Amino acid sequence: MPSSRKATTRTWGWTDRAWPLATGVLLLAATLAMVAGMPAAEEPAVEPDKVAAFMRAKLGHAQNVLEGLAVEDFDLIDRGANDLALASQASSWQVLQTADYARHSDEFRRSCNALRTAAKARNLDGAALAWMEVTMKCIQCHKYVRDAERGR
Repeated sequence: MPSSRKATTRTWGWTDRAWPLATGVLLLAATLAMVAGMPAAEEPAVEPDKVAAFMRAKLGHAQNVLEGLAVEDFDLIDRGANDLALASQASSWQVLQTADYARHSDEFRRSCNALRTAAKARNLDGAALAWMEVTMKCIQCHKYVRDAERGR
């Protein structure tokens, strides 16, 4: 009689390699919660309500990447990463006009490009790792924006 873990693994198609992805899902959930509560910048380049709508659209792209990772759909991962990289060039993205903010945006785009590269190579583990990096770039930038708003 198989163990309950093996039965679950067979039923859902999970492998032991998929567990790091589950960790990534939890990290993304924390990121989404943080983004949802993000206040607008002190001197925004765009109106706060437009920033909030833009961030919601960005979350949709992020959800596409996560779904692609969960179901091993490399085209969906690639499209989501591409949409995120393109979004980072939109005027609505520019909530601060500083060199540090520009650096954060550049690092985010590089991480999105690494994610696209892994997706095109059909490398699920590489894509999951790259997604973790993209998520960390989001968290670091949102922290920077909050600290800038607080005058730190």
